Amino acid sequence: MKKLLLTLSAAILSLTFACAGPLDDLREAFTRASAASYAPNDTITRRFIKYSDHGRANDVLLLQLYMSVHLPEDEVQALLSSISPDGEWSDIDYTDQTRGRWMPTLHLTRLYALTKLYVDPSSSHYRDPRFHEVIHAGINYWLRLDPRCPNWWHNDIGVPKKLTTVLLMLGQEATPGEIEGCLRILKRSAFGRTGQNKVWLAGNNLMKGLLIDDEALVIQSRDIIAEEIRQTLEEGIQPDWSFHQHGPQIQFGNYGLTYADVLSFWCRVLEGSPYMFTDEQYRTIERMITRGICRSVWHGIMDPSFCGRQVFIDAGRGKAYALAVAAQNMAATGRPNKRMFEHIAREIFYPDRYANTLTGADYFYRSDCGIFRTRDWYASIRMHSLRTIGFELTNGENTLANFSADGALLTMLDGAEYENIFACWDWRCVPGTTAYDDGRPIRISDRRDDKLNRSAQVGGATSDDVLCTTMELQRDSLHAFKSNFFFDDLIVALGSDIRSADPAQREIFTTLDQNHLRGDVTVGTSSATTRIAPSEPRLERFLPGELRWVHHDKRGYVLLDDARIRLSTLEQIGKWDAIDPFFQNAVDSARIFKCRIDHTPGTTNSYAYALLPGRTAEQTARFAERPDVEILRNDARCQAIRHKGAVCAVFHQAGDVAFGPYRLAMDVPGIVILKGKRVSVALPTNDRATVTLRKGQQIRTATLQLDDLQLQGKTLHGTLK
Repeated sequence: MKKLLLTLSAAILSLTFACAGPLDDLREAFTRASAASYAPNDTITRRFIKYSDHGRANDVLLLQLYMSVHLPEDEVQALLSSISPDGEWSDIDYTDQTRGRWMPTLHLTRLYALTKLYVDPSSSHYRDPRFHEVIHAGINYWLRLDPRCPNWWHNDIGVPKKLTTVLLMLGQEATPGEIEGCLRILKRSAFGRTGQNKVWLAGNNLMKGLLIDDEALVIQSRDIIAEEIRQTLEEGIQPDWSFHQHGPQIQFGNYGLTYADVLSFWCRVLEGSPYMFTDEQYRTIERMITRGICRSVWHGIMDPSFCGRQVFIDAGRGKAYALAVAAQNMAATGRPNKRMFEHIAREIFYPDRYANTLTGADYFYRSDCGIFRTRDWYASIRMHSLRTIGFELTNGENTLANFSADGALLTMLDGAEYENIFACWDWRCVPGTTAYDDGRPIRISDRRDDKLNRSAQVGGATSDDVLCTTMELQRDSLHAFKSNFFFDDLIVALGSDIRSADPAQREIFTTLDQNHLRGDVTVGTSSATTRIAPSEPRLERFLPGELRWVHHDKRGYVLLDDARIRLSTLEQIGKWDAIDPFFQNAVDSARIFKCRIDHTPGTTNSYAYALLPGRTAEQTARFAERPDVEILRNDARCQAIRHKGAVCAVFHQAGDVAFGPYRLAMDVPGIVILKGKRVSVALPTNDRATVTLRKGQQIRTATLQLDDLQLQGKTLHGTLK
């Protein structure tokens, strides 16, 4: 009797595709969006496939690239030739129990990609009988096997999502048994969880509603998705347009980007229907993409500091392509900003043909991160504080990341400076960070306490085209004040009160940069200028005051005080399995440019240098002769500079700083940017500040106050009166 009821139930379900209903148009829109190709030509199609590692990537965003295009014929034939009559692919280990790169899910990925070609009228394989045979054999093989992964995500979200999409694309060709089997699997996708996980689960239930023609379930699922289309102080879109998941940490490159991908898809599918999102909800998604995630992509590559824990092979380009997919979905809604989203996709696909349109300074105060973009170069700063989490090591990924948020300062001109470098990176020398070597392996612990920066004095302020950031680093007995000042022609980095209470930290250093060696390295000392050719691997050490500047790959590094420098152009060798556990014992090597300042353990240290993007060696040498920047102060109380008429000061304590006949003061710790009478202030640990500017007996003041303590760190603007 039970078997008979199941058979009757499945038969009724199959009729939903044959009978007209209120959800017919929505199913059509869903199929069109799912079957579309997001690659504008064959070359970019090949890149989608490459970045997804032919659908095997250990990253849902990269993996999904394989399902975002129409596969070329050679790829199609390879899939058809390797599947058995009963629907099993010969190269898939269906018993695999890997948490991240779980091999069985490749089965559904391939079915999804083949089904796109089968249901799209523009495809040469439209309703191809061979495809029909393979797709249905593959579905039924999966339903018989029903493999499970140790990682709940694949079981509850990934598998139901892909399988249900395949059946919805098949429409009336989905058999009662296939629908019944899919519904059994969809039971794992119960509503719940938070942030992007909540959106995924609700999306699976929306698809279920389409599958069984349940309008009430479609509406309920849409409403639950809509609950996450808002700014929040919990997980999700933050008031500064950053995105949090797994606690208060920046997640542009994984959960945030997947949120944009999924929400943009539903925007496209629901647009014009009775179930579409409100205008305000659409604008929220739009702003999160354009004012958040888009800022972290440069020349078609996502900044590794924003890729999350997944700095895998081709992750930077693959994640940028995933953003292009989201942009195309937003454009497909036909809303007023359609052309802007079309341009975002073109910038990613053709970075050499389309100019960068996003310029200026952004500081994400909820995430302790900043991004600075000009027409010609890009820089980012990644920090963390008592309020935020710097990194995570989930699924055995990213296990060398201990120092990766300790003031990481990355600069890019063409976007490829750090591409696929991470197996060979010296992870103690993340650019911009101050770190230590105690002779032991880098700590591997995902416990919050082990990763914690024990200071709240971390923040950033913006004023038009200027960004100032600061970080008090307090981790593992190491202390440092680190402040960075970004202008359209340079970055100035200051460090002070650098000291350690742990005698085991035998080396303490601040890294200026570590990127791919490309071309000559030119060194300017107090006595000569020397060119180091790539054919001459070097490890050079310079005494304090000996080295004045270094030039490499269209950028200059100028020392603004005396420092001991270690410079290397040697080959570095490493293993990818510390980044992506799938690549066990996979060794990689590369020639690396690495330059760092060596501090003296047992004493208090400081540093000061300028980074000059887009400069020649000659321009770097001229700047070193006459630096166009004045360091006003660099100590434990205050770090401040003057450049291009702006005074930027970081007060670690209430105090003042002099410049010319003026004295600038602030009554609490914080950051201030002064341009004429205009002041911009950020207060990481306070909600109110008074800024004073004195010139003799003349005194001007401005008092600035936050309206909401939960927005602590947001830049406030005022005028001296």
